[in-house]
Amino acid sequence: MIIPLDKSDYIPQLKALDQRTATHHPEKQLIQTQLIKELAGARGQSALTFPLRFLHDEDYILRNPRIDDENECFEIDNLILKRNYILLVEVKNWYGTLYFDGEKQVVRKGDDGIEEGLPNPIPQVKLQQHRLQKWLRQFDLPQIPFLYFAVISFPSTIIKSMHTDQSVPEEVFHSNLLPLKIEKLNQQYSKNILSGNMLKTIAAQICNAHKVKKVHVLDKFHVSENELINGVFCQKCYANPMNWKYGTWHCPVCDHVSKNAHMQALDEYSLIINNEITNREARAFLRIDSPDVTKRLLSGSYPPIGKTGYRRYKLR
Repeated sequence: MIIPLDKSDYIPQLKALDQRTATHHPEKQLIQTQLIKELAGARGQSALTFPLRFLHDEDYILRNPRIDDENECFEIDNLILKRNYILLVEVKNWYGTLYFDGEKQVVRKGDDGIEEGLPNPIPQVKLQQHRLQKWLRQFDLPQIPFLYFAVISFPSTIIKSMHTDQSVPEEVFHSNLLPLKIEKLNQQYSKNILSGNMLKTIAAQICNAHKVKKVHVLDKFHVSENELINGVFCQKCYANPMNWKYGTWHCPVCDHVSKNAHMQALDEYSLIINNEITNREARAFLRIDSPDVTKRLLSGSYPPIGKTGYRRYKLR
């Protein structure tokens, strides 16, 4: 049973911030680099969806559980709960050729021949394993094996050892081998330790403890609100701003018209600024002069909060 836990809005936040940040802003490249990294990570996770379907129906597969312990939060890409063992699967969406130096540094060599040092996923997932074991002690579980894999999602990625007298750690392999590796573990650890009810309870406890990652992207990337690009972007050619005329949004570049183009803009506002907005704030952000028009746009789709004069509208 695959259980995708609530995802962070971080990727939509980065997309919104990228669109609303001018090309000359000093943090623009950093924002785009982080967005590319997060999208690559999401693709890596998606690559595991197919091989994970081959697990038994009674197994619990928790996607991206994020748990708070005494050292703040730690996140696991994929947590597989079985009656005979618990398995952590870290996913890396790395391309090119990877050279592993045991549990030390990983060096990636791209198609351009440039080498880049990367953090080794083995110590990373081992630390997650340690923290999860420690966190689960509160539930007085029987002694059960905790295991881990580090999976490379790109099938074209070449995995090598850095030294001829060493081999690549056996916990590191391509994602298509995951069902075979799990079947091998099933044979090695064949004794059931947890009951079905206990397994269900553990899964429920982890799901209840899951903390959605929240990031204030303006603070993280040192972008002030007054530096953002206001206005409604055209949904067809992405020109900005669209103009509100005769009850519709009109693009001055491609002549595209829309009744609800402002809703995308307000969604971006909620992602990067605030999930509530006043009439005055909406007028500035949408670049509308009329308070009455703005009121109609807001009251038609967003629940009001507070009385007239102090009224805000809930965007999310």
